[in-house]
Amino acid sequence: MSARRLTTRRVRTLAATAVVTAVAGTAFVPATASAADKPGAPLHMTIGAPSPDGPLKRGGATESMVLTVTNSSDQAQDFHAWLNGTAKGPSPLLTDSVVFDVAALDAPATKSMVGRQDGQWQGLFYPASGNASSTFKVPANGKLTWKVTVGLGAHYPTNDSDFTLVGSGLGGNVEADPARNTVVFKTEPEIAPGKLNTSWKWDGVTARPGKRAGLVLTTTATGPGEFPAALQRTVSARTFSGGADHAQFILEAQEGGKIVRLKQLEPGRWELPAIPKGFGAAAGPVVTKLYLSLGENTDIKKETVVPLQAFLSMGDSYEFSGTTSQVGVGPAESTGSTPASPSQAPSTTPAQTPSAEPTASASTTAPAAASGGTTGGTTGGTTGGTTGGTTTTATGGGSLAHTGASSTGLYSAVAGILVALGAAAAWIGARRRRAARA
Repeated sequence: MSARRLTTRRVRTLAATAVVTAVAGTAFVPATASAADKPGAPLHMTIGAPSPDGPLKRGGATESMVLTVTNSSDQAQDFHAWLNGTAKGPSPLLTDSVVFDVAALDAPATKSMVGRQDGQWQGLFYPASGNASSTFKVPANGKLTWKVTVGLGAHYPTNDSDFTLVGSGLGGNVEADPARNTVVFKTEPEIAPGKLNTSWKWDGVTARPGKRAGLVLTTTATGPGEFPAALQRTVSARTFSGGADHAQFILEAQEGGKIVRLKQLEPGRWELPAIPKGFGAAAGPVVTKLYLSLGENTDIKKETVVPLQAFLSMGDSYEFSGTTSQVGVGPAESTGSTPASPSQAPSTTPAQTPSAEPTASASTTAPAAASGGTTGGTTGGTTGGTTGGTTTTATGGGSLAHTGASSTGLYSAVAGILVALGAAAAWIGARRRRAARA
């Protein structure tokens, strides 16, 4: 899934007069800036054919082309240039994935740099006398020209193929014409790129205070090659809108036979262990068992759902892939000590316990399957299923086991009293009948 389809993608919009911000040698330009380009604008950009023409190799020779900006109006126009680069394949491009340089031909002295935004590679160039926010001045009915040089870096992802470069401007005064401002570079060796797939599996248990919902997050890769850097993973519940100001979501992961709380980057957003560098189809699926529950002080008052989103990023890119699952959440379940009627009495063998025998403590071994959303005890006043500060798991069904033993003694006592009263009534009745016959 591309970054444009992620609901929480971080997009910085620019007005027509906005500037590029350079931070620590990196310029950040919105990927949506090309939307400002429009037909009939006074400036027209053309990128010529690359020379020498041929496929690019990782760490190999570069190719150059002439970029021309023509002003069709009777007034000088500001030109703020940027070139957006994308790769065909599952991996985003890092700053050093592409070799990039711009030199002035018939234009003021020029500097260039590589920027990042929304998981995309971006090449910028600007007047050498200024900075990344400076603009060129294209004379009325005139033009400016530059030589743009492009090549593949040694670390261009091996799971990506063709590299596409699209020229654009930030001022809203450049006409967008893909036939003139787009160049596609073939790569060697030529491959058929695969895909990066991420999916959720929810066990159907509703997450509550002291009750976990179990989830499995699976990531797989197809096709040749591998990712050139580690894949960072985050999970977010920040789009939750269930009418609660303090939902108090708790996310935990199964690690080494135990359940541990994940690092919370901010409320409702957690960091998962990264997938190591070199991940590809040969590595097989990465399967992570997760548990969602609520804190004791949650203000969720009714059952609802939370969109749980998983995102992947790599290196200096933003999230470029992700998936969403709707997970049921709700308030704590009622635990009245005296049932309203015998029909509401708890069963001595609840469906979510592994057997009819209640256990005094939870098992420390988590199941391999995603069934039942396990949980531990709550000794020590902690929430989310922890015992004495160490998180453990039960071998059954996702809630604290309740066998009905607390009510059995009451029923036995009541039954004993009724039997005794019945016997006494029978004795009194028999005595009266004997007295009447006498």
